[in-house]
Amino acid sequence: MWLAHALTLSRLPIAIGLVVAYGQTSWAVALVVLAAATDAADGNVARAMQRRGRTTPDIGGWLDPLVDKVFVVIVLATIWWHTREVWVIGLIAAREIVLAPLLALYLILRRPASHLHARALGKAATIAQFVACGVAIARPAFALPVAAVAGVLGVAAVIDYLVREVSPARTR
Repeated sequence: MWLAHALTLSRLPIAIGLVVAYGQTSWAVALVVLAAATDAADGNVARAMQRRGRTTPDIGGWLDPLVDKVFVVIVLATIWWHTREVWVIGLIAAREIVLAPLLALYLILRRPASHLHARALGKAATIAQFVACGVAIARPAFALPVAAVAGVLGVAAVIDYLVREVSPARTR
């Protein structure tokens, strides 16, 4: 699983690269594509390792979302530093803003974290968030509409998880 974890952790130096690449379109786009590729690859690598019987404690179950959040925080801090665009930052961070208190409540109620699996809408929201971060760094003047899409998808993903979790038909 070390390869999957290395792919996950690679998003941290990529985020720092985005800090340095602010305003440089080609570098920013390349780094966002690289970050998105590592996000897609880490889960695929982990599942392939599990199919081969090479398992370790589920570090990736909490490491991947944690690194994703740190990545977004670093990128949003960079955008804030350069633009002070509150709406862009708020829209890109909408999923985390809505999800954080709900996740805390979920954990306080001692619900098993294993029930929280990535879903299609959540993956789409993650992709939109990566794209919005890239646009906000590479071409800040065009960031608001892309951030709005990321925000809508992010909140929709949270609602999707919430509906699935509280649905009476859900089996445990």
